[in-house]
Amino acid sequence: MNLRDFEYVKAVAQFKHFRKAADACFVSQPTLSGQIKKLEQALDVVLFDRSTKQVSLTSDGRRLLAQIELILENTRVLKEMAATSNEPLKGKLKVGIIPTIAPYLLPVLLTSMKEAFVDTQFSFIEMQTITMLSALENGELDFAILADVPELANFNTVVLYKEDFLVALSTQHALCKHNKVAISDLEGCDLLMLSDGHCFKDQAQQFCFSAGVEVSNQYKGNSIETLLALVAINDGVTFVPKLACSKRTGIAYLPIFPNQQRKVVLACRKHYPHMSGVAQLSEWLITHDNLKRQLDKVV
Repeated sequence: MNLRDFEYVKAVAQFKHFRKAADACFVSQPTLSGQIKKLEQALDVVLFDRSTKQVSLTSDGRRLLAQIELILENTRVLKEMAATSNEPLKGKLKVGIIPTIAPYLLPVLLTSMKEAFVDTQFSFIEMQTITMLSALENGELDFAILADVPELANFNTVVLYKEDFLVALSTQHALCKHNKVAISDLEGCDLLMLSDGHCFKDQAQQFCFSAGVEVSNQYKGNSIETLLALVAINDGVTFVPKLACSKRTGIAYLPIFPNQQRKVVLACRKHYPHMSGVAQLSEWLITHDNLKRQLDKVV
């Protein structure tokens, strides 16, 4: 048996037809059929039911197909690892990024990132922290960009930047006349938060609780943009990371004292095979001028 035989099995399972599978694999139908027959004899199982017009997997075939697909996927990963051993950022890389960072960081970096890493195809996938850590551990993601949380203790992390939290409030709000806001000043305000599962919500809620400020249950959103839409009509106040503080009609952003921050990190699993690539990418992100300007801007 060989990997090519496994490709034939996968193709027949996909097309449910030997000729179509052979065409997709660029071999003759007798060659494909013969190799699958040899594989069945070697494994001492029947993989396909050939008694009907549309070929279907047997119960053994369905069971073994999952393992065959896993072998082919692991082989693909092995080839990619070997091909990029001297160029760790070459090829396809999947990067998880949390929703409270993605809409604000990617527009700042994406164009220059593609120019800097011309041999890399980055796929960015938005997901919440818990889901992301599982995907990172399982190898479904190469890297993750997220806020630093205790659960990252079992991963390799590099701090990319520190980001202040600010209070977003309506320009009609009484606190808007202040230069800065103490968290205790927010007592009695309708303090809007993201829904459960967002680490940004957990961080903001934690320093509210430490100051004895209650969080409003009026509305829990899935995006900062939704919360800001409510703030703009003076229907509550909320916290925002500094990168999200673009000019919006009817909204003012005020610093918080004592200052509150989050650390944004690049993470990968402990035994990621291309740690030099992690160092290369993180260094580029840390020193990126556009990101620095955004973090240093006066709101």
